[in-house]
Amino acid sequence: MNKLQGAIFSIPMFFKKDKSIDFISLKNYIIKCLDNPGVDVIYAMSYNTRLRQLNFEEIVEVSKLCCELANSFGKKAIVGHPYTITNDEFHNYCQIVKEFNPFAISVLYPERYYGKNQPLVDFYSVPKNSGLKVLVHEQKLVSGFDGSLIDWPDNLINEVFEDNNIIAVKEDSKNDIITKKILGLSEKSDLNVIVAGGGKIRARKLIKEANLKCWLNGSLMLFPEITDKVVNAYLNNDKDLIEWYEKNIETPYFDLLIKKVGWHIGHKAALHFLGYCELEERAPMPQMSLSDFEKYNSILNKIKKNAPDTRRWKFLE
Repeated sequence: MNKLQGAIFSIPMFFKKDKSIDFISLKNYIIKCLDNPGVDVIYAMSYNTRLRQLNFEEIVEVSKLCCELANSFGKKAIVGHPYTITNDEFHNYCQIVKEFNPFAISVLYPERYYGKNQPLVDFYSVPKNSGLKVLVHEQKLVSGFDGSLIDWPDNLINEVFEDNNIIAVKEDSKNDIITKKILGLSEKSDLNVIVAGGGKIRARKLIKEANLKCWLNGSLMLFPEITDKVVNAYLNNDKDLIEWYEKNIETPYFDLLIKKVGWHIGHKAALHFLGYCELEERAPMPQMSLSDFEKYNSILNKIKKNAPDTRRWKFLE
């Protein structure tokens, strides 16, 4: 099995002024991403794609769009899981989206965790019964006893690796010890591991220390046209380009914008600044005000100017 490698592009969600989905802008953005050699996989996911703010029919339409576009480019699409629906509705959803030929369906466990006797991994049999391969979104579980956040215990991680229908994990613990453990297990299996959180600075560290091959994209979602060269730089330890990218794009983006307003709000503002979409959000997701947006214009303009035309990137040739 050829494992996933490089930056996985999560799909944002664009709304019009009337709060309906802006499918035209969304389609144009996905095409812009896919029309680059470094973008091999797009991923409609629970939070970035705002699945909680979409109804069942809208999620189906977004999944269809992602699959049709990815397949037209000979690339892969991971569809999202409408995680607020019943098991019967989930089965119905899986029956529908399997016709779109996704690479996998990303499944987020929607209930609280009550201990090792809970058949948690059995939940992932719903898409299996529909003929879909599964990506497990492994983020912290919510305790059924006190509401605290719990890292996935070893027995659950082992069950995931033993299930032949699970072909990937979105490793979202934000815990380097657990991340390295899962990356180590993946070295001995066909399971793909997509690491989320920490940006390219964390990715650089995990590439060196744990042979990381695949991560969820962040700042490159603003400039998909430079993905191939930047990803190869990280995988091949091109120190000059890595230093340039982190100094001019990665660090100002995260330190001066994302850490000030939060990932979802800041990322939408950046995409809006670059002309991809409106600022609009659906409740309960907060929407950045125009006055706040104007405060960050100088930062976003600086980042935009720092992203060069790759035809002039002589040191990347």
